[in-house]
Amino acid sequence: MPFNPKQPRGPDGRWIKTGGVFGAAVLATVVAAASGGDVVTSVGAGLDAATTKSVSEADAAAGKKAARKGDRAEAWRRLALKELKKEIKKDLRCTVQSFGQVQQFFLRHPCDKLDQLLFVVQDRNGNTIAGSVAWVKMPSAESAGQLRKLEDVYGSGDVTPFGSEVLAAGGFRFTGKHYRSRPDGKLVVIAETDPIKGHPSDAFLKQVADVADVLPPP
Repeated sequence: MPFNPKQPRGPDGRWIKTGGVFGAAVLATVVAAASGGDVVTSVGAGLDAATTKSVSEADAAAGKKAARKGDRAEAWRRLALKELKKEIKKDLRCTVQSFGQVQQFFLRHPCDKLDQLLFVVQDRNGNTIAGSVAWVKMPSAESAGQLRKLEDVYGSGDVTPFGSEVLAAGGFRFTGKHYRSRPDGKLVVIAETDPIKGHPSDAFLKQVADVADVLPPP
């Protein structure tokens, strides 16, 4: 399942990198711009930002409808968010971009394809959220179901969001608390969100993950 706090660290104390990179310079720019400061002092800061509560069920449903069509801008607008940055990586290696029992599963049952999206969104109060979506295509619907069942068990490992290790030095990590997965035939879609800055509520973070999880593959 979502990010494991016990994921191995290297000798320098940072998370061991597991795959593609969102771009240290790019993420540093996004986080600094969102926070009005440098990366180290701004990630996880912003205590003066107002708490973002969940949106109405109607707006959340409209956001999901737009997301299903691949219209991220409209999906985020329905949640009163704007997208600051996004990056997509295609054809990642599942065994490299995973850890724990999930990685062991991929060693026995290789995936056919792995694409990921990493995005940063912000509300009008300055609360800033990082999100990740992974589209894992398996050889069969059966193996996809097995993967999802394993992924949904907390502590079983994860398909690691690429690039998130760049933010670890500033105190950011995906916690797995705001997580959603869904099956789609041979496809398993995994979405998770966490705050970079400010006080978005847990309910709102889960709404963002719900909307992100229905986005179509890139």
